[in-house]
Amino acid sequence: MDKETYLYEIKNGLKGLPEGETMVEEIENHIEHHLFHSFQEGKSEEEAMQTLMQAFGTPADIVSSFKKEQPVTFRAFLMFHLFFNSALFAVGIAITMMYVRIESPIVHAVWKGISVSVWLILAAYIIYWVLIGYQGVREFGKRGEQLVLHTILICMVPNVIFMLVFLFHVIPVALFQSLLTPWFVGTCACATLLFPLFGRMGCYIGRRQLA
Repeated sequence: MDKETYLYEIKNGLKGLPEGETMVEEIENHIEHHLFHSFQEGKSEEEAMQTLMQAFGTPADIVSSFKKEQPVTFRAFLMFHLFFNSALFAVGIAITMMYVRIESPIVHAVWKGISVSVWLILAAYIIYWVLIGYQGVREFGKRGEQLVLHTILICMVPNVIFMLVFLFHVIPVALFQSLLTPWFVGTCACATLLFPLFGRMGCYIGRRQLA
């Protein structure tokens, strides 16, 4: 195997990984350095490549080792937050259904607790969207900013659907009368539209931490 084939297989294997281009540049520098010393020792290209593979391993070995160092992939990041946000809505729907259908002091106590804490819950929820941006940049560097925006836009789908369902009275508004005052509903709608901005704020904080 010659150097070009060796590098091509590594580049192809690392394609799509966060910071993949940086990894390839680093590997290429090590390879060039190793081959330079081998040629200085009078080795042929074939001998130099054999020594290189003994020291670094095959392209498959290198790709495998770098992939193991990537604890989170782009897809895993997106799917986690999509699942998490959807799960929050599922929990909310479940609590609402139990409140309507089940006469239980515990359920009513939970509902009352939520009713008096809606602003605190909204604040925590906004912080969650900021954390998406922060985590994306901390995990993936500058390339994570595009991922953060993509993730937020996809994760907003349940929020937008619920907002439309609520505004068009697909579900009885009376169910949420104790929770959703007009002022709170307006604030939630504005906050939903600002989720991408909150994500960018998180990206900014993450960049400052990395600097």
